[in-house]
Amino acid sequence: MAKKEKQPYHIVTFTFPEEAISYQAFSKLKKYHSDGLVGFEQLVVIKREENGAFSFEDAAQLAPVNKSTKGALIGMAVGILGGPFGILFGTLTGGLIGGTKDVKHMQGIQDTFKRTVGNIEPGQTGVMAIGDEFDPSILDGLAEEFGGTVTRTDEEL
Repeated sequence: MAKKEKQPYHIVTFTFPEEAISYQAFSKLKKYHSDGLVGFEQLVVIKREENGAFSFEDAAQLAPVNKSTKGALIGMAVGILGGPFGILFGTLTGGLIGGTKDVKHMQGIQDTFKRTVGNIEPGQTGVMAIGDEFDPSILDGLAEEFGGTVTRTDEEL
């Protein structure tokens, strides 16, 4: 059996000047998905406190979860609420639910999560999306409309 190649994941992080705008953008991104303008699998509203702590304010699973990586990302998002132990627990639990036991793989997921969520500065609330964007101008327009920024990354997990 041939070894399956790693699939790159497209992660888009939005930051906005006001918390309420993040929720407006979150709603609009769900609409974009239902209209077929983007192919997002997950959306999360993330609030970062001044001390650097994160909280997950809202989330939407827009596509069926069928991969261990996605299970681990969701588990990590939930686990981060419990601090360092919660991240580890959430990551491992999510990974097990997703069907993976590869610790090195889990470390890669955790590093990716830290890097991408780090785009949200202390004191800001933002939105993270995982999935496909078919036309970058759509998301650029959303960021411009709401006075925010958009950061994109492709990660192999």
